[in-house]
This record gives sequence, C-alpha cells and structure tokens, in this order.
Amino acid sequence: MQIGESCNHSELTPRQATAVAAVEHARDLRNCKEGWGCDQSKLSPVEAASVKAAGHRRNLLDCMNGDYVCDQANLTASEAAAVTASGKRRNLSRCKEGWDCDPAGLTPKETADVAVAEHERAVYACTAGWECDSSELSNAEKKVVEASATKRNLSECMGGWGAKDKTSCDHSKLSAAELSAVRAAEHDHNLYDCKNGWDSCDRTQLTVRDLKEIKEVRHQQNYTACAMSEKSCDYSLLTAVEVAQVKAEQRHGSPEKN
Repeated sequence: MQIGESCNHSELTPRQATAVAAVEHARDLRNCKEGWGCDQSKLSPVEAASVKAAGHRRNLLDCMNGDYVCDQANLTASEAAAVTASGKRRNLSRCKEGWDCDPAGLTPKETADVAVAEHERAVYACTAGWECDSSELSNAEKKVVEASATKRNLSECMGGWGAKDKTSCDHSKLSAAELSAVRAAEHDHNLYDCKNGWDSCDRTQLTVRDLKEIKEVRHQQNYTACAMSEKSCDYSLLTAVEVAQVKAEQRHGSPEKN
C-alpha cells in the first residue's frame, strides 16, 4: 500500500482484518474517553461506563477551573460544593492580583487582604518608577520611593543617557559629587563614540588631549584597514614609510603594524 492511500479492508486477510478492527476499536474508545468524535454504538457496556466516568471527570475539571463548558447540573452535591469553593479561591486570587474579579463575593477578611495586596502593588510600582498612585503611601514608603528614584536617575546618568536623552537623566537631582562623576562618565562615553567615528560623537566636548588621542586611534584604524585591503582605507592619510610598510605586509599576509 502506498503512503497516502486509504485503507481497503477487502484486501486484508482475516487475521489482518481482526488486528485492524482491534486497533480501530481502541482508537474509537480513546476518542470517546477524550470527548472527541466517536461511535459509542460500538462500545461494550463496560466501555460505555468508562467513557461516561471519563466525561464526568472531565466536566468536573472544567468546573473546577471555571471553564465556560462546565455543566454544573451533572455534579454531585459534594462536587458542586468543591467547585464553589474553587471559584471563591480563584476570585480572591484575581482580586489580589488586580485582575477583574467580584469584590462582592469576598469576606471582610478577604477584602482586607485584597486592600493590603493593592497597597503593596502600588508601593512596588512607585519604587520601580512606573505609573502609580503615591497618595496612599506612608511617609516611610515615600522616602523609599524617593531614594529609589534618586538611585535610578544616577544609574541612567552614569549610563551615558544624560547627554543623549534629556528625559531619562535629570542633572538637577544630582549631588555635586554625583554630577562630577556623571560628567566624567559622559565624557568617557562621548570619547568612545568619537574614537569609533559614530554620529553620536560631540566634538565640542573634547579636550585637546582627547583630539590627539582620537587622531592616533583613527590613524591606526586607517592603517589596519589599508593593511587588510579594506575599502575604508585612505592611503593619503598614511606617511610614505607607512605606505611602504603596508605594501610589505600585504605581500607577507600580516596586517599588524610594527
């Protein structure tokens, strides 16, 4: 039989037909237990009972999980009670996590627990610098939030964002010592950008020493590009001695400058 051809039972031997029938029956029984399309008329009374029990367990699980396919009419009294308890726990969890829930279904203690959880979320959001309502924070909590904001601002300024993105770093909130450190960090970031020839380089912020250092770095980069026969090479920027060295290195396959 070729792959893709449908089964032709008439071509099977009696033994093969029996084996195929057993496989088909097992597959049908599995489909029935899983709630998929099947032919229950082919099931024995024992198999039909097992399928009914599997369907009951599946429905109970759906009800416990709050799925819309749940059929509570088929639950026993104890199962219905367990489903109700599960729904209450799920509602409490959603309320604590800030999701859609039914506050009216909470007990006074649960309502108090939800209020505590909401407050903790507000503190966390404010501390992280996210949108929050700080009006409900205590003075101690506000101090923690302010300290976190100060630390976060310093980190963003030290990261070099202050010179590129004025919204992420506020120099006015830095102490004299912090501002000095930030200026040094921004200078190093800018010098690095200039050495690499990036558009973010601000040459107006460079010192005479920086310009000399950049010139030497860029010259070495050009020398290496020429030695490696790269398109960015500009021979006009090399001395006569360097041009001769490059030609020699190209012949010997060495891109390193002596």
